[in-house]
Amino acid sequence: MFVKRKGIFLTIALVLVLASVVSVVFKGFNLDTDFAGGMAVTYQINSEFSVSEVTDIVNEALGSDQSPSSVQKSGDEVIIKFGFDNSLETDEARSDFAMNKIAAITEALTQKYGAPAEEAPAEEATEGEEAPAEEAAPSGVILKNQDIVSPSTGRELARSAVIMSILACLAILLYITFRFEFTSGVVAVLALVHDVLLLLGIYSVLGWSVDTNFIAAILTVLGYSINNTIVIMDRIRENTRHARKETYGEIANKSIAQTLTRSINTTITTLLTIGMVYLLGVPSIQAFSLPIIIGILVGFYSSVFVAGPLWATWRDSGVKNKK
Repeated sequence: MFVKRKGIFLTIALVLVLASVVSVVFKGFNLDTDFAGGMAVTYQINSEFSVSEVTDIVNEALGSDQSPSSVQKSGDEVIIKFGFDNSLETDEARSDFAMNKIAAITEALTQKYGAPAEEAPAEEATEGEEAPAEEAAPSGVILKNQDIVSPSTGRELARSAVIMSILACLAILLYITFRFEFTSGVVAVLALVHDVLLLLGIYSVLGWSVDTNFIAAILTVLGYSINNTIVIMDRIRENTRHARKETYGEIANKSIAQTLTRSINTTITTLLTIGMVYLLGVPSIQAFSLPIIIGILVGFYSSVFVAGPLWATWRDSGVKNKK
């Protein structure tokens, strides 16, 4: 079943990879300030507010030529990230730009939710008098923190992330080559490249913010996906030892079928766990768990429908060439 329909499975994978590459090349990414450089400003808003409401206010304060890369809510705090104007070349100009934008955002939020009330001095109760009632929580908008990331720092972080991903793939290739064979190692790395490119394509097409959480999720998905692939490759190796007249395609098909239940059960239980984290977690946790959920599904597809059929195609073609 799996190897017999390998043309369909591999074509789907190839089309999705090509679509991802086209989107990445021509559309690019919505880079967070972690990579593109910019400001991360944290406000405490002591009244009811929504992310969409704050986003509209920030968009208006930043102006039509600027928009926030992300607005995240965490309890009574909101984290607003926005980039610099591309025409700015010096750190001093970027600092002035950031301060002006922060002042505009602060003023807009204050007009909507009010300025923080000044704290009155606490009154001590005298003998025979009741203790004063507890003061209510402070109202209004409070600027809690502001961090600046220069474009050069962002580029260095992006370069480090790419290098880490490449080194991880090379380490996996060496391990599987030593543990199994070179063909299995190359096939496993190609499956990982498929997973990473599809994740990048999804983020590019949907315009989701790419930050350090995404990089951490990518590395997590690489480890999870290779685990599924290794299970299949290990079963292929065992079946190859005991095979007599079976073709490599038949061996791969048999091995995938034998490990399919395990792959499905592992994927479902992991998705249930990460799904609950996504549903019940705060936005920062959701930003980390979402790419993992997507990566688990993509990794299941590549392990079952790409790695095994691709291995069989490679080995069968090698036999034909020898003949």
